[in-house]
Amino acid sequence: MARVASSYASVTRGVSEQVPQDRLPGQHWEQVNVISDPRRGISRRHGSVTMDEKALSIASLSAAQQGYLRNYREYSFFIDGTEYSLHYQSAARTLGDTLPFCFCFNKDTGKFLNVQLQPSAANALNPWVFGGLSAITTVGKYIVMASNQLGPGYTTTNNYAAQGSRAVAWVRGGSYSRTFKMTVRRSTDGAVFSAAYTTLSSSYPNLLDTSDIVQDGNSNYQKQVNDRVNAYNSAVNKWIGDAMASVQPQFIAAQLIAQLVAQGFTNLAQVGGSIIMENVSELSVDDSGDGTLFRAVFNEVDDPAKLSTVHWAGKVVRVKPKGTDDSYYMVAKLDTGASWGTVTWVEGPAQVVQPGQVFALATLSADKQTLIIADSPARLQAVLGTPVPGYAASVAGDTSSKGAVPYFFGRRVTLLTVFMDRLVIVADGVIFMSRAGDYFNWFRASMLRDDADDPIEAYALGAEDDIITKCVTYNKDLFLFGQRNQYSISGRAAVTPSTIAISTSASEKDSVNAQPIVVANLLFYGKYESAPNQAGPSPFSTSVSQFQLGLFEDAPEPFLISQQLDKYMRGRPIQFAALPSPHTIFVRTDGYDMGLYVYRFIDQPGSQQRVFDSWSRWEWSPVVGRIIGITTYKATLYAFTIRQNAQGLWAACEQFVMDSDVSPRPYLDMLRTVAAYRAGTGFLRPADSSVLSDVYVAADQGSPAALLGAHIADQQSFYTDVLNSGQYAASVGVHFDSDTDLTSPYVRDQNDRALVNGRLVVNRYTVSLTQTGGMDAYRVDSEGERRVFGFNGRRVGLSNNQVGRQPVSDATVDIPCGRANVEHRMSFRSRGWLPCTISAIEWVGQIFNNSRRV
Repeated sequence: MARVASSYASVTRGVSEQVPQDRLPGQHWEQVNVISDPRRGISRRHGSVTMDEKALSIASLSAAQQGYLRNYREYSFFIDGTEYSLHYQSAARTLGDTLPFCFCFNKDTGKFLNVQLQPSAANALNPWVFGGLSAITTVGKYIVMASNQLGPGYTTTNNYAAQGSRAVAWVRGGSYSRTFKMTVRRSTDGAVFSAAYTTLSSSYPNLLDTSDIVQDGNSNYQKQVNDRVNAYNSAVNKWIGDAMASVQPQFIAAQLIAQLVAQGFTNLAQVGGSIIMENVSELSVDDSGDGTLFRAVFNEVDDPAKLSTVHWAGKVVRVKPKGTDDSYYMVAKLDTGASWGTVTWVEGPAQVVQPGQVFALATLSADKQTLIIADSPARLQAVLGTPVPGYAASVAGDTSSKGAVPYFFGRRVTLLTVFMDRLVIVADGVIFMSRAGDYFNWFRASMLRDDADDPIEAYALGAEDDIITKCVTYNKDLFLFGQRNQYSISGRAAVTPSTIAISTSASEKDSVNAQPIVVANLLFYGKYESAPNQAGPSPFSTSVSQFQLGLFEDAPEPFLISQQLDKYMRGRPIQFAALPSPHTIFVRTDGYDMGLYVYRFIDQPGSQQRVFDSWSRWEWSPVVGRIIGITTYKATLYAFTIRQNAQGLWAACEQFVMDSDVSPRPYLDMLRTVAAYRAGTGFLRPADSSVLSDVYVAADQGSPAALLGAHIADQQSFYTDVLNSGQYAASVGVHFDSDTDLTSPYVRDQNDRALVNGRLVVNRYTVSLTQTGGMDAYRVDSEGERRVFGFNGRRVGLSNNQVGRQPVSDATVDIPCGRANVEHRMSFRSRGWLPCTISAIEWVGQIFNNSRRV
């Protein structure tokens, strides 16, 4: 036997589920509702402050709705410089369920906004409201929402087919002694009509012949010759005029038209040398030459120079150059006329692809008090009375062109974000990016060129059968999370259709349940493992990992930061939030409805090691409610809950701070002023005793009554006698316990290995307390749980030890134990609504070991 004594090298390393002898100094069995602060020690967390709460007009939660609460997800966004938090349903639920589809919270004012659903028709918003959102992002002042149950739709207008029976036979010029032919097939009955016209020759075809005039004895011979010559000259002159007229385009066109009309084809008109026709299925023309004088402009040409100057308004002609399969389309824009006339040809679409019901859009009302959600831009514009950008239609190509219809149409959109001034739309493993700066334009500007700002559609090698659902901007790159792999798109240079490159960065499966979060130069993400043998609604447990830029560029290194934990975090991870100084990560899971898991760490500068890290959990009373989301704002954490009293369900926002110093208010959750409680309009009210069993009132710091308190049932007498009828500030809130279950000490050898083959009896613990108003120590052993020590903040000789006051003191206390280290656990618990901080722990005991250590 030997007497031994030592101290804990640290008390702030959080929870570990390793075997006790292998834990790091300062790692414990459990830490609940405390803050591990390497500067102060283990401090009781401050109570939450109720920022806002609103009644929902719902009587109670059903068992199914308790599950639906776990489907709420949080999305923070800015509009006009103000930050808001949106909590929305992310999965399908029963049609007609009464839980709100979403909540919107103004982080600046700390108040909930009204939410107004504006469907364009009955049930038009049902795919979003009851199907849940699969993706969400913000563009400008609009929130874009994709539905789990609605693949974006579109309509196609086939202008090429609509104008397919309209044609022009264009006589561009005439030539002497040319035959102009055209053949037309009528589309309605297939009848064929042909016409041909040959122009006159440029010279008179007959010769002057006077040989038949008798000269002998003919006194009028000369006159007859002169008359013959004059008649010939007149015929020549007439011929020249007729021949010149016969080569005029409009004359040739008129002759052909006359023949067609005579045959019964009357669906035509003439504009100069152009024959305007409709009801045509086939058209061919011939100028008895190289085709430069007579052209058919029907549905396809091989050169845009062959397009006519006169045509039907809106006529679409395919241009397919010889020797290539590539083609594009030109559309006639009318300059003059009504249905036809002179036109200007511009590139256009054969089939216009017009997006239909694609995304739901939301924005704020003019007074910023209401979030308005509509199923289309047109509906949102009608409600707001101000212009709302709509979805642009295609302006070039046809539906068979590459990328003519983006991949995400007709499919569930799994991710929305904005990157490089483009709206990124992901369906399955295919990544689509809008035109740069034009978020609702998803079509190429021209088939004739590749513009740098054209839309982009691509996928990484190996991502064909993956489903990408999450992304973050990390180290300038867009880092994408799929169910099987992770991918990255470089952000170091502008992304264009010709430079897009998507590389596979890692292969971390099952890491897409929670939106990853970037903290400093680290990227944190959650995974889950099967854990069927645990309490709670989820048969899974959470683990958290990080990506860190490694020694090689663009090669992030994964690292499990919860390696000391096994089944500690119940459920799958569904949300992260972070606060700085030191970095703190909050983890929300679907197996822990009334609390959060907390990870704090400090990195070693210039290395990939950690100076300090700590896992613990926060837990609150069921009165506070079931968590539906978390977010951060100005170095504070907002937790959103659904709670219930006799009036029904309420939505609430609770503010938490990561401050290990003494709180200016009592250590109670759901804090509100005593005046607000007495007003009787909030969730906690004197008239509703259904939730008051664990509610207390206590005075704030800064008055003689500081930290004095009473159960809410005695509120009236406490208000009158202790608070001097409200002269002293006080708060009302719900009780919560803070608890640290200590890892029992082990004697170690010269190699820092724990001695487990002897018997170490711990006689007592010496605990250093700072700024503590109360603490109780409980020993848990085979006989059960027993309170072995209590501290009420009072020490004889200290000036704060006054009657009628609650002291907050620094003290070193001895806590008896008398049990072997492997046969007990010591638990230090807070008292009431009082502060408690443990800064150091020592221990004294006896070891029984007759073996020599080698």
